[in-house]
Amino acid sequence: MARSGLIVDLTPPILLRPALQVWRRLRGLGWYNFYGSWPRLADVPATKNNNGADPWSQTVAAKWHEQFEAPAAPICDNTGQLILPLLVSHFVEPLTVLDFGGGAGVGLATIRRYARIDPSRLLYVLVETPAMCRTVRDEIEARGGRVFEEIPDTLPLPLIVNASSSLQYISDYRAVVARLAHLAPDIFIVSQTPMSDCPTYARQILNTPHRKMATWVFNRAEFAADMRLFGYRLAFSVDHDLPLTHGKAPGPSVIASMVFLPALS
Repeated sequence: MARSGLIVDLTPPILLRPALQVWRRLRGLGWYNFYGSWPRLADVPATKNNNGADPWSQTVAAKWHEQFEAPAAPICDNTGQLILPLLVSHFVEPLTVLDFGGGAGVGLATIRRYARIDPSRLLYVLVETPAMCRTVRDEIEARGGRVFEEIPDTLPLPLIVNASSSLQYISDYRAVVARLAHLAPDIFIVSQTPMSDCPTYARQILNTPHRKMATWVFNRAEFAADMRLFGYRLAFSVDHDLPLTHGKAPGPSVIASMVFLPALS
């Protein structure tokens, strides 16, 4: 067990919480993990990246490939990540999966670990930042996948679009959803995404080692209505945690996962 993990486990909660707050403050993170309410993502005070670098790619560069080597773990509170392999398992014909903002290929790792599918029948497509693409391209392509810095104009059908913990970081997320919907996926997954019953707003996330980041919290009814405009209806939704209220938030939010199907299906 790592030394930091042992300290966390052995420290009484009455001491741990203020100690973590002091630690975050010393790291320049502020007192809370989530804070504020702004009308636009661009309005949120955020740490500037050096020369446009992608801090996430720097984080995963050292050991991200280990996710492909880990054995299948017992299913626990991992609903958001397990939606993709579950739906992939229902396809018997060759299938394309577009993993939008999939980081270091998390979608491919979960498919390989949990889905019942012959890898030769799967075309995995990762869309990520240029820095992340440079970091993971060789490993993804070595496993038969493809890596793009922009959403492709066309992809083979049937197609699953998987946007897991990604749309909330996009300023013009509606334009991105429209482009993804234009590909006419058979299933459109939006998972691990902040939702609330309040008007859509932006907040600040305090996250090491990336410091202050901006993220949307979507109004779930408004998001579903936008998807209907793009031709997709809500077929399944699940919340992963208890409602969370943070400083100056208009109301509680949750992390939710949704599955959308073509409106005419």
